[in-house]
Amino acid sequence: MIGNKEENIQKKEIIVFIVLAFVFSIAVRLYWYYWASGIDGFYWNGQVMINTNDGYYFASGAQKELFGMHQFNPLVPGFWDRGLVFITTILAKVLPFSLDSIILFMSAIFSSFIVVPLVLLGRLYGISWVGFFAAILASVVWSYYNRTMIGYYDTDMFSVSILMFIFYFLVASIKRKNYQDIFWAAVIGAIYPFFYVPGQNVLYGLIIAYTIYLAIFHRKDSFFYPSLILLYVSLFPLFFIFKLILVISTFIALKKEFIPKQYEKYLAFGVIAIFFLWSDALLRIWQKIDAYFFKHGTENQGLHFFKVMQTVREASSIPFETLANRISGHVATFLLAMVGYIVLLFKERSFWISLVLVGLGLFAITGGLRFTIYAVPFMAFSLVYLFWFMFYKIEKKVLKYTLVGVLTIFALIPNIIHVIEYKVPTVFTKKEVADLNRLKNVGSSKDFVLTWWDYGYPIWYYADKCTLIDGGKHNHDNFIVSKILSTSSQLQAARLARISVETYVKQVEWYKRYKEEGLDLSEIPEEFIFRKKGKKSFIANPGFPVADVIFQNGKKSQIDPNDFLEELKYGDVKLPKKTREIYVYLPLRMMEIFPTVKLFSSIDLKTGKKSSSFIFYSERFKDTKDLLIFERGVALDKKSGVLLIGKQKVPIKEFFTVGYTKGGKVVKQKQSLRKNAPLSVIFLSSYQSFLIVDDEMLNSLYIQMFVFDNYDKELFEPVVISPWSKIYRVKI
Repeated sequence: MIGNKEENIQKKEIIVFIVLAFVFSIAVRLYWYYWASGIDGFYWNGQVMINTNDGYYFASGAQKELFGMHQFNPLVPGFWDRGLVFITTILAKVLPFSLDSIILFMSAIFSSFIVVPLVLLGRLYGISWVGFFAAILASVVWSYYNRTMIGYYDTDMFSVSILMFIFYFLVASIKRKNYQDIFWAAVIGAIYPFFYVPGQNVLYGLIIAYTIYLAIFHRKDSFFYPSLILLYVSLFPLFFIFKLILVISTFIALKKEFIPKQYEKYLAFGVIAIFFLWSDALLRIWQKIDAYFFKHGTENQGLHFFKVMQTVREASSIPFETLANRISGHVATFLLAMVGYIVLLFKERSFWISLVLVGLGLFAITGGLRFTIYAVPFMAFSLVYLFWFMFYKIEKKVLKYTLVGVLTIFALIPNIIHVIEYKVPTVFTKKEVADLNRLKNVGSSKDFVLTWWDYGYPIWYYADKCTLIDGGKHNHDNFIVSKILSTSSQLQAARLARISVETYVKQVEWYKRYKEEGLDLSEIPEEFIFRKKGKKSFIANPGFPVADVIFQNGKKSQIDPNDFLEELKYGDVKLPKKTREIYVYLPLRMMEIFPTVKLFSSIDLKTGKKSSSFIFYSERFKDTKDLLIFERGVALDKKSGVLLIGKQKVPIKEFFTVGYTKGGKVVKQKQSLRKNAPLSVIFLSSYQSFLIVDDEMLNSLYIQMFVFDNYDKELFEPVVISPWSKIYRVKI
């Protein structure tokens, strides 16, 4: 026991600790709301909007259940599909608040429950004050705050808070040597993946670590086999309600000794074997490791598509300082926390099972900042424990815990400063949402919007339209959307849009018939049938890339994508029958990421060879007598008409000035400088920003149709035109 086994802390005081820490966690999070509520552009429907794109996935699911929306969108989750949709829908029905208000504040409330297991962990170790101070600290540390702040409506609100309850009961079972605590760990573990799907593999790791620990230190104790039976039953790949029934039934059978003690060993081995054979747990864990450790730029099976993982910031390696800041708030407190953690491991053996979660947090230095959150509560507990360890010989408890409290306050300071400085905007502004709301009133909810995947979920929520790619379905289809947005042939873009959407609609329809009517695979068109690892045949589902269907990727019938795309530019192509409208959404905010968007189609799908193009966008510049100085070492010599890019001098082909009149009409001016120069400059006067592009990017659909309003009237029709977004209907 690292603390005082007989510490004089009553249950009422523990409740007070929990309530105080919970209130503190929410109070700190209210700062962002206080700031955001003062900005008119962050409001829609009388409420501040959320600040995470993925939140609109779950919010759309709630809309589906509450208002009957998204009936034609096969990717919107239902009531029983995701825990966050489940609980949001219930709250929206029983509480007198709007859906917009509920999704705004939910994360602050549910994430704050992390204080409960931390306080209880302190009590379990006989150092309740340490648990209390650790709870306060952990609730606002950078990484945890960033992913659970007000407006961050996502499953991260459950990711660590629920996991810490499981950890607490695992440790409690070791300390108390009983499997009653494991029953609660199993119950919560059965529910956990329903609320946080990515946490399933993390849970596997934690339970395996617990199993190894018990096998080493408690294999002769009576709670050993019952604990393993309950835990692994809770991990079975079943719907959570069935798992709960199994866990409760198994617990009753063990408690009532319906299962003779001499058979518990064999049952435990059997349950573990069933779990590993049934769940593919080791394969799933390896696939995650492969995805984060080996971020190949392109895929090598079949056609060569560019991989999304290369462009996701959260999956990129981070410097040590960032790791330390996100886990503990500062490099100094992180290093002290590591010292405290090592001391804890020596003093309290049961804490060893936290190694898998702390290790996962430290893995962020390679795997990306999203992993840091798992180490936060343990480092917070370890840091406060170190403070307590420094003063534990002081007999006066008031003095001892005052010193611990003062040091905790110092550890809190960099995190509170971060909260004040972390002023993230809402996903969209009021003006952008107004454009989507106009689109909502056009056409039908079965219509499709083609745009980059970052905007997919908000389009579901605000426009009630379907998308080809979104925050979850951004795979090979990124190539198609990237090609549509960046091609210089608007005919190719319009044709590819129609073929892609109508093929995807058929794909979804056939899959629906397959599931509802029980069709045999032989009854389904061959173009929708694929093989997995050369053995198992399956039908392409709604989440399967339509690009693979169009190109018949990896099959003997695979077509030449280059010939296909070239034919769309010039050939006499027979298009599929039109069943719905298609819109192309071109927002101003895509300007910053357009170079990344272009990457996905700047690749030869047959060979994997990449091509390059040039586009540079800058909202910041300094105008001097001779130079326009942009970011990243780029400048324009106004006298000579030459771009200075690093040490290179690049002549300018054309200089454009594009702006809007008060009536919203585009005014364009062009100045031709050097006919054969490689780059052109576009001054977006209404936005006070500059674009530098080569000919390929200048002629791309996005630049021509968003910047210049140049569109083929036989192929496209403007539906929404504003300075913030331009939405065109595909006419063919």
